[in-house]
Amino acid sequence: MPRDGMWNRRKRMSLAAALAGCVMIAALYACYPKSKPAADPGQKQPGSNSPSTKTPSTPAAGSAPKELLADWTPPQAALVFTGDIHGYLEPCGCAEGQLGGFALRGDLLRKLADEKKWPTLALDIGGSLNDARLNYPQARYKFAAILKGLNTLGYKGMAFGREELLMGAEALFTEFTNVSALTGFDVPFLSGNTTIFGSTDLGTPSPVRILEVGGLKIGVTSVAGDSTRSDLEKAGVTRDPNLLQVDAARTVLPGLIEKLKAENPDLLILLSTGTLEESQALAQEFPDFQIVVTAGSAEDPRLEPVYVGKTLLVQVGRKGKNVAVVGVLPGGKFQSTVVPLSTEQFTDLPSMIELMRDYQNSLKDAWPELTAQFISNPEAGEFLGAESCKDCHTFAYAVWKDSKHAHAYDSLIKGRPGMENKWVSRIHDPECLACHVTGWDPQRALRFESGFTDKATTPHLAGQQCENCHGPGSRHVAVETAWKRGTPVTEEMTSARQSMKMTLSRAKTDLCIKCHDGDNSPHFDFDKYWPKVNHSGRKD
Repeated sequence: MPRDGMWNRRKRMSLAAALAGCVMIAALYACYPKSKPAADPGQKQPGSNSPSTKTPSTPAAGSAPKELLADWTPPQAALVFTGDIHGYLEPCGCAEGQLGGFALRGDLLRKLADEKKWPTLALDIGGSLNDARLNYPQARYKFAAILKGLNTLGYKGMAFGREELLMGAEALFTEFTNVSALTGFDVPFLSGNTTIFGSTDLGTPSPVRILEVGGLKIGVTSVAGDSTRSDLEKAGVTRDPNLLQVDAARTVLPGLIEKLKAENPDLLILLSTGTLEESQALAQEFPDFQIVVTAGSAEDPRLEPVYVGKTLLVQVGRKGKNVAVVGVLPGGKFQSTVVPLSTEQFTDLPSMIELMRDYQNSLKDAWPELTAQFISNPEAGEFLGAESCKDCHTFAYAVWKDSKHAHAYDSLIKGRPGMENKWVSRIHDPECLACHVTGWDPQRALRFESGFTDKATTPHLAGQQCENCHGPGSRHVAVETAWKRGTPVTEEMTSARQSMKMTLSRAKTDLCIKCHDGDNSPHFDFDKYWPKVNHSGRKD
């Protein structure tokens, strides 16, 4: 089969390359499966056939009902629970069929309150950030955007989840100070077993909150579970109790319940930021709570209600793909289900598109700070860009030049076809750039020291290029440039060539999935897509 000039001269080289990320990012969203969500296989499902509950029928995933919760009896109040988004603020937009995000969630709340005229109350159980990136500067800007978004959507409280507590007392108090100063802000941090800076008089967190909706008085509290406490201890966050102290949930809950009951509430809600098993145990031990909302559930929890005794155990799922809705009926009866945030049923709320725009603008303003954090260059050298490859690898370069990989950076500006009216540019978002430019670690969302910085400074590294698969090319280019035709191939040259080699099997199992993962490229099939970018020198 014909090969390009480099292959004819250097038969010992192999260019079986990898597909490393068409237009996918690694951190803003996940796609909803096309089959009905199943219960977590490892969880015990207690009594889901409570006589006091109406189980609404739910459509099969992939189809949308004509009207949201059309078969429900109009409730006295609709309670909306979310959380555990783990950094998935909005869909990345790289693939069709992605669900979730604040914009669709906002439309759900709008439909409940404005179209159905149901009195609505929204609460969040925390878990808002990716725990692997809590020390990134971007995390602070995202956390601020999340809090502003919750406030705009009318939430009335956010529990301290595991990820929030791992941020530490100083960060939590700083963010509380910043957002609480905003006009009309009313989303207090909730935790009944957390104390920061050794004081309960700082205004945060609030141990309990009494809320009124639809003529009901509702008492809310939150506790972090033992697993969260253990993780905090291991991370050293609670080493100094004068900074952050988290008491055992069981020791504080009796006092919290007594405090709530003193207000004569109609309904008690516990936001439990531990594991599913811990929440089940608390529901059993403290039956005064009619509703326990749990963190740590399956990514797509079962749609049907789950009960522990007479207590409704609400699971919100993960990554923001679903919203749990509970309808409170007269006599203490509940309707409950999980609503997938589908583009078939919901549209983007304009105020949340603006939230995303503001967030991206904040990243643009902070760009020098964001790019100051980087990974040292690999031992193989520095990133040079595809132009340094084209003179020798002419066929491979031509294939790449016509591929979507070459235009991956541009897709961050324009979005997919059909998204022009609502797309927000993400060229300053590290979590997006990581799979759309050259010289970044796609899973860690950090740039290498010589990787892409911005279009003005490093235009030669825009797009998904050769070196993302084969490694930085400076050493390879240097030895090839110094080599004189007709002289023996040196050991250094052989080593440099081998360092750039990428086998097809490794590309299939270890490389492409770094960007084409289940969240951002759910329908990716290596065997199907590889022929579209095959640049190994074969033209068939």
